[in-house]
Amino acid sequence: MQRPTLVNQAVNLADSLGFKKSCLNEVGELLYVLAGYVQLGKIAEIGTGCGVGTAWIASATSLDVYTVDNDHKRAIEAGILFSECSNVHSICGDWEQILQQGPFQLVFVDAKPAKLEGSDKVINATEVGGLIVIDDLTPIEFWADEWKGKPDPVRDTWLRHNQLASIEIRTSTKASAIIARRIA
Repeated sequence: MQRPTLVNQAVNLADSLGFKKSCLNEVGELLYVLAGYVQLGKIAEIGTGCGVGTAWIASATSLDVYTVDNDHKRAIEAGILFSECSNVHSICGDWEQILQQGPFQLVFVDAKPAKLEGSDKVINATEVGGLIVIDDLTPIEFWADEWKGKPDPVRDTWLRHNQLASIEIRTSTKASAIIARRIA
């Protein structure tokens, strides 16, 4: 699919700030599809970066989209980028600040602390039936030797949580994501 104009603007912002951790196009396309499917409620992104993921989401929906980042400069720049998008609400601060805006129908978890230690808080801020997306996973066959045979706390948490029905999907040859639906 062709990238929406807002996504190109966010990619340009990331390039201008030297930010290299924006979501992959394939993850953006997944977010676009999922956000376009959500018909009611609110959407959240935890970890704005320079707004690439937010731009994919906002390009697919008119629902309220909340995004948070703890880097002051990036949060300010992303806020400027989305200043003409009345449905996008940019928050500068700790990732947990976004939780008070919930409950959400879709949550894109793109900040390491939320992925590693925040599962219960994220799940509690997600409507029953709502979706959670976790990206930046390396498929097991591409793990470095020092990772092999060790537990993966992100996968263990999000794939086995008793309040979620979850699946890991490939987003590219060497990247995967978890999609989880809150069931309880």
